[in-house]
Amino acid sequence: MLSEKELHRYKHPIAVPGMGVQMQEQLKKARILIIGAGGLGSPIAQYLSAAGVGVIGIADYGVVLEEDFHRQPLFNMQDLRKHKAKMAASRLFSLNPWNKHYPLLIQVRPDNALQVIQGFDLVVDCSQHRPTHLVVNDACMLEGKPFVMGEVHNWTAWWGGFNMLPVNGGPAASYRCNEFLVDDFRNFDAGAMGATHGATALLMVNEIIKYLAGVPGLAGKLHTFNYLHHQFEVRDLHSDPAKIQGVKDNGLLSADDYGLEIVPDVED
Repeated sequence: MLSEKELHRYKHPIAVPGMGVQMQEQLKKARILIIGAGGLGSPIAQYLSAAGVGVIGIADYGVVLEEDFHRQPLFNMQDLRKHKAKMAASRLFSLNPWNKHYPLLIQVRPDNALQVIQGFDLVVDCSQHRPTHLVVNDACMLEGKPFVMGEVHNWTAWWGGFNMLPVNGGPAASYRCNEFLVDDFRNFDAGAMGATHGATALLMVNEIIKYLAGVPGLAGKLHTFNYLHHQFEVRDLHSDPAKIQGVKDNGLLSADDYGLEIVPDVED
């Protein structure tokens, strides 16, 4: 139940047609894990917290660098060289003390992924790192967790809702089933624009809130946006039974199999 202060805090979203108190309470019950507190993860965490998502986990083993500030306005100069996850949790508490924000100073990898995602209803992978995507994909498939993945490269962004049953009643699609759809979007040497990351994060948050409210649009869909030419496209995701069964049969693979470089554990 929402307290009187929470009802006052959220009176404007509650007034949106189709939302109401019941949907706001649904947001409060949600438990979301955000992997990566960078250009996508930090604004996603901000707006999900502001929207009233009750529990937010932030998994990131990195520290705040000066070159991050242009696309990660959640942080400021006094956070320089401090742990992103800890600083994000602190900022989010100051934004909305009615929610719980848990910093996880870890690299999500095969030996901990299943444990990390337990207790969360939805996983949002903002790592923008293919090996991590595959680890998270496989862990979410094994645990039956819905998850969202997104990336921004150059002027192009993409995000999709995986492991979610589409409205047509068909099978859920995995990232492995659809990775070929995003191969053309990647340009790892193209730099990063702060505005494209922020805009993409807000579009993702909007779809996540709709998903939590039971509104179709995220499950089984791949959204792409070319910011340079203002071209938006939504494509259906497809389910490959052989790839899905392969993950269920083999479980999580080794870090080498994923092409994942293991970083040393963070010393707090």
